[in-house]
Amino acid sequence: MKFIRWIIVISILAGLIFGLHSYKTSLQATASAQAASMPEPSATVNAIEAKSTNFQKQVQVSGEVQAFKYLELNNELAGVITQLNAHSGSIVDEGQVLLELDHRDENARLIAAKATLALNEQTHARYIELQKNKEISEEQVDKAQAAVDIAKSDIAVLTTAISKKQLIAPFKGRIAIHTLEIGQYLDNNSKVFSIVGINDYTWIDFYLPQLYQELTVGSKIQVTPMNQAQSYTAEIIAVDPQLSKQSRHLKYRAQISSKELLLKPNTLVTVHAPIAKQQTLTSVPDLAIKRDSLGNYVFLLAKDDNGDYRAQQTKVELGERQGDTVMITNGLKPGQLIASKGAFKLFPGMKVYIVNENAAQ
Repeated sequence: MKFIRWIIVISILAGLIFGLHSYKTSLQATASAQAASMPEPSATVNAIEAKSTNFQKQVQVSGEVQAFKYLELNNELAGVITQLNAHSGSIVDEGQVLLELDHRDENARLIAAKATLALNEQTHARYIELQKNKEISEEQVDKAQAAVDIAKSDIAVLTTAISKKQLIAPFKGRIAIHTLEIGQYLDNNSKVFSIVGINDYTWIDFYLPQLYQELTVGSKIQVTPMNQAQSYTAEIIAVDPQLSKQSRHLKYRAQISSKELLLKPNTLVTVHAPIAKQQTLTSVPDLAIKRDSLGNYVFLLAKDDNGDYRAQQTKVELGERQGDTVMITNGLKPGQLIASKGAFKLFPGMKVYIVNENAAQ
C-alpha cells in the first residue's frame, strides 16, 4: 500500500513539473514572437567629422594698460596763478604754456638789469678806446668787462626765474582732472598737473612665470578687455632683461594700434599668451565626448552590411580645451564620422539615424 501511495505522489509531482515547464516554454515562445515583431532599438543623433586643427597651448594671465608717456608736473617756485591754459581733460600740444605764475617783480628787475647791461657795455666800449691811447690802465678795462659779465649774469638769473614760473607741456597729451583756478596761490614744489601722453599705440604689460618658455619680441598674444567677448591681437615689443626677484616672473610689453583698441592707462585686461609650439591635432565638440570612471570615449559611426549606421565606442585621450571644442591627442583621426549631439544615448552596436545627413556624405 505504501509503495502505491509513493507512486501516486511521484506521478502527481511529475505532472505538476511538466505542466509548469510547458507553461514557461509557452511564455518564452510568446515573448520571443513579440520581440521578433518589435523594431530594433535605435537612436537619432547629429553627426560630425573630426577636424584637423592647428593648436597652440596658451596660458591666461592678467595684464595692465600702460601710458605711452606719463608725467606729474610740479612748480619749482611759489606764486599766484595768473594764466591757466590747461583745463581738466583737455588735450595740449608739446611746448604749450600750461600755467603761468605772477612774475611782475622779476619783469621789473629784468628791465633794470638790461639797462645796467647796456650802460656797462657802453662804458666798456669807451674804456677800450681810451686804453688804445694809453689814457687809462688795462685794469679799468678789465673791471668794465667784469661789470658787463655781471649784468649778463643778472639777466640770465631773472630770465631763468621767469621761465620757472611757467609750466610748459613736454609732450602732446591729455591733462588729468585738477582744481586749479586763476588767482590761486601755489607753494613751491606743489603737484600742479598730471599729463598722459597720446600715442598711436596702446601698451599692455603682463608677467609670465619662469617655468614657461620665454616669448620673443614679435610674438603674438590675444588681449581681451574686461566685460568684452572679443579678443584682439597684440605684438610683443619688449622683454624685461631680468626676472622679478620676488615672484620669478618675467615682464613683457605688447602693443596694439589705438585705432583697433583704445583703453585708458591702468585698465586691467586678460592676456592669452602662447607657452608651447604649435601642433596639428584632431578636434571634436565637447558634446561628442562620453566620460565615465573608465575613461573618455567617442562613438564612431560606420555602416553595416545593410547600409545602416552602427555606433562603435572608441576610447580617446583628451588634450586642451578651446571654448566648446576639445583637442584629441590619441584615438581619433581627422575625417572620421562621430556622433555629436545626442551621443549620450548610444551604446556599442546600437543602430543610429543621423539627423544632419550631409555630415555623413
